[in-house]
Amino acid sequence: MKDDRMLTFSWMKDGWDATLDNLHYILPAVLAFEVLAVMPALLLWKYFDNRWYALPWEILMGAPLAVGMNLFIVNLVRNGRPDYGDMFRGFTIFPQAVAVSFLYGLIVTAGIIMLVLPGVVWGLAYVFAQYSVIDKKTGIKGSFVRSSMITYGFKERLLPIAMIWVLLEVFTPGIVKAEGSLLHMSLILDLKPWVITAFVLKTLIFMPWLDMIMAKAYLSLLKHYERQPAVPVQKAE
Repeated sequence: MKDDRMLTFSWMKDGWDATLDNLHYILPAVLAFEVLAVMPALLLWKYFDNRWYALPWEILMGAPLAVGMNLFIVNLVRNGRPDYGDMFRGFTIFPQAVAVSFLYGLIVTAGIIMLVLPGVVWGLAYVFAQYSVIDKKTGIKGSFVRSSMITYGFKERLLPIAMIWVLLEVFTPGIVKAEGSLLHMSLILDLKPWVITAFVLKTLIFMPWLDMIMAKAYLSLLKHYERQPAVPVQKAE
């Protein structure tokens, strides 16, 4: 693969076109994920009036569903047709799906707390761990190793995609807000019309677009990696 400056733009454009072409397949999957992974966690948070009570559901149910959602999007791009069963295949590798998701979040958070830059570098290096664990059944350690190999030399091409995700998270108003201390965070809903509109556009259009971009990037870099001789594992650069 030629690593030129148009690579990221190509992923974004192809991802946008694929999102629009497959939106009728993607929307049911997104809505199912919201109902199964997000809504129960919010209900637990609201019922107990404490954010921590929602974490077990997010980790034990949300993580496998998120990994399965990755597989759903990847196979939609790969095969051109949906298999909604992919959404639940994270539960077939339940320990690995939970562990990889938890460790990835821990690695990125630790890096950001340290100096920010390590968090960015590690986040980009291991961004496809949650893809490899379900797509290639690489196990916990193997998923991080494989991701670092796939992204070797391409982290700066993935950085703009990560920045778009950060901008969406920071500047798009959410209908759910936390109030209180770290040990006792209460759930507050902001249901202003413009907030709801922004949330719907983000959830149903822009986040699926980013998911499609990442699937395009994953398959592109995976194909490139599998055609190359072995390269050294690089944990940071």
